[in-house]
Amino acid sequence: MSKQSESETVNKTVYTMEDIFGPVKTKEEVMRLIEADPGSKKKYEELGKKEEMQKELDGFLMGERSLNILYDNFFRKIFNPEEHRDRVERLISALIGQKVKIKQVLSREGSQISDKGSLVIMDIIVELEDGSFVDVEMQKTGYRFPAQRSSCYASDMMMRQYNRRKSEKKDEFTYKSITPVYMFVLMENSSKEFSSSGDHFHKRQVSYSSGVELPEMVHIAYISLDTFREGVHNIKDELDAWLTFLIKGDAESVMKLIEAYPEFIDIYKEIAGFRRDPKELIGMFSEALLELDRNTERYMIDELKEDVEKAEAERDAAIADRDTAIADRDTAIADRDTAIADRDTAIADRDTAIADRDTAIADRDTAIADRDTAIADRDTAISSLNVERQRGNELEEKLGRYRDKFGEI
Repeated sequence: MSKQSESETVNKTVYTMEDIFGPVKTKEEVMRLIEADPGSKKKYEELGKKEEMQKELDGFLMGERSLNILYDNFFRKIFNPEEHRDRVERLISALIGQKVKIKQVLSREGSQISDKGSLVIMDIIVELEDGSFVDVEMQKTGYRFPAQRSSCYASDMMMRQYNRRKSEKKDEFTYKSITPVYMFVLMENSSKEFSSSGDHFHKRQVSYSSGVELPEMVHIAYISLDTFREGVHNIKDELDAWLTFLIKGDAESVMKLIEAYPEFIDIYKEIAGFRRDPKELIGMFSEALLELDRNTERYMIDELKEDVEKAEAERDAAIADRDTAIADRDTAIADRDTAIADRDTAIADRDTAIADRDTAIADRDTAIADRDTAIADRDTAISSLNVERQRGNELEEKLGRYRDKFGEI
């Protein structure tokens, strides 16, 4: 699909919504058609719990807008690769950025991976003429852990291709026979990893630290359709055209797309065919609502599970922090007890030294006392001796006086 040249654009036919989607109806005319069948009326009323779906149905039946083809049953009809191979080829060409041709459509049979309770609207797997495998997956709500999941699916595709080439070439097989695999994940409501980036196209890029260049064999890209819807207002290339078709159904976007790429007229006219049978259309909307409810329930269960796991992780972290704090406290207490024991030992050593010093002082005082006593005894003895000596001297003197007086006897 190629964009028109300026000359073609000047001469193009100007279309209206009525040209594409048929005669416009009033809300009253639409309600009369719905109320004509009790089953359709009941299902229509049940859609009231999802007001935007009911408004979308009303707008489409009135001819004011296109359908949101991202509901499972609509998407599968519009992009059935067996019935609309050229359509799928054009979508894949826009995603890859070069024209491709589908060799065959592959089934999930033989895949080692399957999702229980899948949030996937459609999963198209094809083999191109050059041998490459392409998986285009449309998700209503982006899966959790997208990198891990996509890597598993891409690896599964690579192994399917390897087994096929090995089986075909047998002993002549070499790894040169392996061609790239592509995985494109389109998300109507992208997961938080992508929704906060501000961009809508997220292509994985691989490089080597040494700068060596090797052909990349696994190509993975994520497309955030919700970001595209909010942020992109002009159609600059074929990829923008397809994303506009997928996510925007208002009249202005439809007319802008047809003006730039008239090739979409046939697809829109096919979609307009759903207006012919309101009963079938309401049934398809009812099925879409049930599936949406199931997906929402699964998503909420996943949310709750993640919240529980997060709470358990936070609890375990808090327990670990508490145990670390207790261990640190016990270590501090043990260090304090050791310090106290060391201090008590030092005090005991000091007290023993003081006791030894006091004993030495007491022994010294006893020795001094003994010495003083000996000195006192010596002084007493000397004093007594002196007294006796004095008395002897006095007697000697007295005897001398007697001699002098009486002479020798």
